[in-house]
Amino acid sequence: MLLAQRGLSVLVVEKDPFPRYHVGESLTGTGGDFIARVGLADQMAAFDFPAKPGVKVVGREGAKYFVPVLRPTWQVRRAEFDNLLLEHAMAKGAEHVLGTVTDVILDGERVVGLTLSTAAGDEQSLRCSMVIDASGQGVFMSRKEIAGPRRVAAFSRQIALYSQFKGVEPDVGEQFNSTVIFYRDTYHWAWLIPISSDTVSIGIVLPTTSYKLRGGTAKAAMAWGLGHLNAELTERTREAEQVEDMHVSRNYSYRVDPFVGPGWLCVGDSHCFTDPIFSFGASLAMTEAEAAADTVAAAIADPSAEPELLASYAHYCNTGQGRASELIRYFWKFPAFFKFLTQGQYRDDLIRLLAGDCFTPEPLPATLEMRANLDDSPVLQRIPAGRARDIAARIYRRFDFFQGVDAAFLELCEDAVMISFILSEDDIDLYDSLRDFEEQLVADFGRDDLAIFSFTPDIIDAMPSVANAFPIVDRRPAAQRAMPQAEGDGGGML
Repeated sequence: MLLAQRGLSVLVVEKDPFPRYHVGESLTGTGGDFIARVGLADQMAAFDFPAKPGVKVVGREGAKYFVPVLRPTWQVRRAEFDNLLLEHAMAKGAEHVLGTVTDVILDGERVVGLTLSTAAGDEQSLRCSMVIDASGQGVFMSRKEIAGPRRVAAFSRQIALYSQFKGVEPDVGEQFNSTVIFYRDTYHWAWLIPISSDTVSIGIVLPTTSYKLRGGTAKAAMAWGLGHLNAELTERTREAEQVEDMHVSRNYSYRVDPFVGPGWLCVGDSHCFTDPIFSFGASLAMTEAEAAADTVAAAIADPSAEPELLASYAHYCNTGQGRASELIRYFWKFPAFFKFLTQGQYRDDLIRLLAGDCFTPEPLPATLEMRANLDDSPVLQRIPAGRARDIAARIYRRFDFFQGVDAAFLELCEDAVMISFILSEDDIDLYDSLRDFEEQLVADFGRDDLAIFSFTPDIIDAMPSVANAFPIVDRRPAAQRAMPQAEGDGGGML
């Protein structure tokens, strides 16, 4: 719609007809701002979407805190909401066709069009000035090896189970129709989102290992989540009736890079998706869509400026997605302190960030505070400054997302750096995640002097054996850490 209303010729290709089911029912404040800017606020009211006052977090022991939105926004039924957006785009002049995009047309390295199989079975070749990949988690341009590979990212190796329910006890008062987050342990949580006067969306999110322990099926894990994840969730769903099929998303956190190139760019989930705990997905995609429209319009007007425009767009998207990820990482690493941030000197910043305001030119003070705490590791400060510390810092920041890994050690071996992991379990998904991470490190730091990871469940085999060995992070029981300290000024307890 944003390009069509500028007078550009726009074709929207959808594989499946609208309306259709989609998860992601809660819009942040920036999502509400977008709706207002494109002139749909009145229609949102006509659809009777619940107005969203904020987000309530309920802890394991029942402690609660509430973060208001402070801007008009909504909880939505995605089938109706997405159809509303499509109809609005068509009203602005966009053309819509049903079909499957089968391939990309290239002229050298430049994307110049697509091949399409229509719903009627016809094959068409479409030429265009710019292709925008809005395929979401289908990551079309990545699958066609035009964009970079889809790589697991922070918060990977989790499973989300979700459906819709009636008969759930609502909130009352000023928090009526709020998104509710029920927290148990790290990476064990649930959402409750009112999407109409009598229906809510409920999702249970667990690490893969916990999912297997809870029966290994969606039905069993959902039953465990409703009954045991959080006492308030259990109480509020005693009379709940499931009214929608169960849906499952596995290992859903990923990034694609690069996600721009000559004649094309990706927007929203087609290049990045992270932990949905704060409902950033749809709203970040809307913000990126506006930036994408500006980029495409400017590139068509001045083709010579396209490379610079695409680089600026990529930087803008990475900035916003990165700050959203930092906020989520901080919540999981310091859940108790997160509450104090929402009530102390950083309250206004946190309200802005939770509203999706993550794309400011300069980071907000709260972001700088969280970043300092996330990156602060006494061990890292003891590693000599330079490339080895950069590698260790990358592992330290990512370590919490490798459930099943107990410890990581870095060895300085003359001109090389060696990383060893101690695994607590033998899990093929874990190995795949670590291998993907290995590829990212190799891409960033090179393979010549980076000895690739030693994966082993055997603590003795994984022990660093040289003097300059550092435990980057170690979450094993204290008794298992009681090993001799390595010699040398830089040594640490192994």
